[in-house]
Amino acid sequence: MVPIQILFGSQSGNAQNLASIIGESLDALGFSTKVVDMGDCDPEEILNMTHILIVTSTYGDGEAPDNASAWLSYLKFSDDLNLDHIRYAVLGLGDTYYPHFCQAARDFDEYLSKRGAYCLQKRLECDLYYEEQYPDWFNAFIQVLKKSVHE
Repeated sequence: MVPIQILFGSQSGNAQNLASIIGESLDALGFSTKVVDMGDCDPEEILNMTHILIVTSTYGDGEAPDNASAWLSYLKFSDDLNLDHIRYAVLGLGDTYYPHFCQAARDFDEYLSKRGAYCLQKRLECDLYYEEQYPDWFNAFIQVLKKSVHE
């Protein structure tokens, strides 16, 4: 089975918790997953991945969380990086109170796409109550993921 890397960028723990929940749910459906703290993995490891789901919050003034900043910088500044072997989706957590709502998720989506990665499903941007917002998106993601890993 094709491994799905669930990469999380989390400042307060919400993205980490959701990444773990998603990993457990996908495992229960028979997918092979690995939940990875972006701070514990060199960004160049993306070259060895094929299917990724990024679950990230946004911190401060629209920045990626501390543990995801190296990944975002790598994607942003590696102009010759070719990721056309990657299939991905991005799930952002934020608070609409802040002017840069889900900016880190938007940035990850933009730079993955610019580097040639194929977006499996449109990015989801969740407000504070993500538990109510992500299930429909996740159910649709499961369907596109099934098709993608069996191609």
